[in-house]
Order: sequence, then C-alpha cells, then structure tokens
Amino acid sequence: MLTGWTALILSVSALSAQEKPSVFLDAEVGIDRFAAGAMHAVFPVGANLKAGPVFAFADEWRLRLRPHAGVRFFSNKLDDWVTEQLLVVKLGGQVSYDVFYLGQATFFPYLAADFNWVANYDAEKEGDGDDANVTYSDSYLKGTGFSQEAGLRVQVREWYVKFGYELFSPRLKVRKNVIDDDLAAGYLTPRNHRFNFNSFNITVGAMLSL
Repeated sequence: MLTGWTALILSVSALSAQEKPSVFLDAEVGIDRFAAGAMHAVFPVGANLKAGPVFAFADEWRLRLRPHAGVRFFSNKLDDWVTEQLLVVKLGGQVSYDVFYLGQATFFPYLAADFNWVANYDAEKEGDGDDANVTYSDSYLKGTGFSQEAGLRVQVREWYVKFGYELFSPRLKVRKNVIDDDLAAGYLTPRNHRFNFNSFNITVGAMLSL
C-alpha cells in the first residue's frame, strides 16, 4: 500500500510541474457499516461526510488528487433518554484514476488515507418538545490513528457513487474514572484497547467546477 501511495504522489508531482491542474469542489455523503460483528451489534449503521478541493491532472483530467476533511458518526439508543455516540473526525487525502468509460459512466478506482480523532460518549436528553435539552458526557474512550481506504467510484457527469472498504484499528484510551469505577466493582479494565473499526461504506457525491 505504501509503495502505491509513493508512486501516485510522485506521478502527481511530475504532472503538476508540467501543467496547471484544473480545480473542482467535491463533496459526498453516505453510510458506513462496521465489518466486525461486535462493533456492528452496538452501532448497526453510521453516517459519513467528506468534502474538499479536487486537483485534476493528465489527459482529460484522468488523475485526481483530493485533500479533504470529514466526519463519521454512529449512534446507539440505550433508552428513551440516553444515546451512545461514536464520532470520528477525519483529515486526509484521496487519489483516483479514470480507468475506463462505459456509456456516460466513468470508473475511478481510488486510494485514501486519513488521520482520525475518535471520541465515544453519551448524549442525554432532558425534557420534551421546545423545553428539551441535550447534555453530553465526557468521552469514555478517545484516541487517534491512521486509516486507509480503497474502492471504486462510478461517475456520470458531475454526480458519482462510491463503494469503499476502510482499514482502521485505533488504540483508544479509557477515561480514568471509568477504570476506577470498574475497579471498585471488582473489574480490572485496561487503560487502553485496540478496536477493529474496519468498515464498508457507500456514498453519493458531486464534483463541481470552481
């Protein structure tokens, strides 16, 4: 994977020295599903959003580089008032290449890499209607880590659909008072734990000229 990224970055650098790239605005929204059964049981489905500029190179803009920022959000309703939430904030980039056309559809395999900030916390609702108030707990789990994603984008004009698989296994730290409460109850909780956040995702997006 690292060799592929190095080759793509060198290719983009060489092309940028030869020609001025075309610039577009790209945004996508979709759903995530954890691959691991244990994670899927807690968070059946999540939402994701990414956006950033796209720099198009080569003949007919076939090679595209996109720096982006984004979020992934999962929610699990514990009862009528409390919801467990998992938030992942992402900052990274994506490289894609136009492999072939089929009618009006263009097929772009892509690779992406992101640095991620992760937080797991509860949201508690108090009251109803206009008087409702939502408060958020401190993070039970938090941490950072790198993720990698590969997939295929199918584009028709400015619209596209993406199918991807992300590899992400962050080591998250447990909040100290959680460890202390568990110890008082007779349980020994490790200070940190590595989680399998590998996931499938499907997104719909648009690429607009600037």
